[in-house]
Amino acid sequence: MGVEKRMDNKDRKVTLYSIQTENVLKQLKKNGYHTSKMKFIKEKYGEVATTFVDAYKWYVSNAEKIVPRPVEAESAVWGYGDPKYIEKHSGCQVLQLHVPVEKAVFFRMIDWNKRLNLRYIGKNQQEEDSYNQKIVQHGVDYEGNVFLTPFYPQLKGELIKSWNNLFRYDNLVKEKGDLLFPDMQAGFWCLELEWIQKIL
Repeated sequence: MGVEKRMDNKDRKVTLYSIQTENVLKQLKKNGYHTSKMKFIKEKYGEVATTFVDAYKWYVSNAEKIVPRPVEAESAVWGYGDPKYIEKHSGCQVLQLHVPVEKAVFFRMIDWNKRLNLRYIGKNQQEEDSYNQKIVQHGVDYEGNVFLTPFYPQLKGELIKSWNNLFRYDNLVKEKGDLLFPDMQAGFWCLELEWIQKIL
């Protein structure tokens, strides 16, 4: 699909793609909407779920400052600017959506993966390189140990603060009316039936 413009500036909606199970599709048809629950994350990730649940809880507490979260939404529904970034699973369908821009929180997939892996998210490559030099100087062989052990409190503080850079493109996407990068991702609290343009 490339990086062409995928936002309709007239009605302030963006084309995104989401993968959902048959059960979610049934719920959408029945109720007209779907919200995500933390139990789905626990089921998906099994034995390593704790790390992911912590990251998702962090996401929720920060993303709801950008777009208010309804009480029933425990986590976000993910949307992708390009369907090639979707990890496909059997029993799931890819939906093409037309999502109101003000309902979504935008970020890059590469940055979300850094957050999931307890890595630093710099405003730019120079900032990341500088942080990586610091951890090497401290003898850290695995970047995640900065967060997981009590030995590097100053580096840990910098690491946690850096995660807020996940959201640095949100306003820019909304102002420019463009998804900016091929790996743009979005979270929204509620998937609405009326947003579905087609099932791929």
